Amino acid sequence: MKRKLILLVISCFCIVGFAQSQEKALKQYGFWDNWFIQGQAGVGYTNGEPSFGKLLSPTAAFSVGKYFSPQVGSRLQVGGWESKAGWKWNNIDYKWNYAAVYWDALFNLNNIFCGYKENRAFSLVGILGVGYNHGFKNSPYAYQATDNAVARLGLQANFRMNEAWDFNVEFNANAVDDAYNAKLGSITDSYFNLMVGFTYKFKNRGFDLVKPYDEALVNSLNDEINKQRESIESLKANPKTIIQKETVVVKDTISIFNAPILFTIGKSVVDKNQEVYVYHVAQYLKANPNVKVEIAGYADAKTGSKAFNKKISLKRAQAVADQLTKKYNISSDRIKVVEGKGDSVQPYPTNNWNRVVICVAD
Repeated sequence: MKRKLILLVISCFCIVGFAQSQEKALKQYGFWDNWFIQGQAGVGYTNGEPSFGKLLSPTAAFSVGKYFSPQVGSRLQVGGWESKAGWKWNNIDYKWNYAAVYWDALFNLNNIFCGYKENRAFSLVGILGVGYNHGFKNSPYAYQATDNAVARLGLQANFRMNEAWDFNVEFNANAVDDAYNAKLGSITDSYFNLMVGFTYKFKNRGFDLVKPYDEALVNSLNDEINKQRESIESLKANPKTIIQKETVVVKDTISIFNAPILFTIGKSVVDKNQEVYVYHVAQYLKANPNVKVEIAGYADAKTGSKAFNKKISLKRAQAVADQLTKKYNISSDRIKVVEGKGDSVQPYPTNNWNRVVICVAD
């Protein structure tokens, strides 16, 4: 009965995780995203004849790795320190130093079996790896240096501290050649490591869930942009019309540049496919050197708190301003205002459209 209850609970968690993952899609990431480094230290145990306590020794490791998806990653690890062995029959114990390099495949078991969840507090990672171990000579018992191929299995428990840092506990088992401990026998030698450490995840860390690409939404926005662009070209061809209707055009039009810059939910970085609209703003300013611009960022009212939306809308506006000044060399004194309006103002009737930055001429 207890076994059935446990299986039922696990199934419920997995179903909930799967259902949530279907509501949104994973944002696509590039090669330089989701890299991490790890530093670990702990105790090692080398299989041998003496008592357990006599075979314990210090060990440490440093790793560089990357997750290719929420489920799968890999790392390159350099580790080593000390191993011990001995002959029980004559009560001789000895030790030697070693250095090893490993390539490990990493499998996030939580995300594989129960679906991906953002900012998971705990995750269990399976480790499957191969490596190379060099044992240094330490006379008289470890009388020669050894070189060994390594096969390893392990588990790593990760505890999320914040967006950038995890605390981890790792156990791994490593199989090496029979001559590793300088004693020939009938079985393969092995050593085991239990380590604790920290993981630091670099910029663009983690995997974000975003709403799937809405082609109809993008097409409708592009149609509106094209209509406004045609309107501007018509006004440029009739300067008198611009002068006569200046108050109407500037005050009543959301953006004379026809370039609202959309943002992904929870993000304040200008997406690659939105940079073209920043480019249009820059070109307009270069063509009209007396014009100044007001840049306002917005957030949709159905996501996040008031404080968060105020903060992220300002970051979005600043991101556009930075591109204008740093990438397109628009003088900063031509940017009259950079402000975040949060979700207090919703310029568009469709909620998702309001994750936007709008540029308005002075």
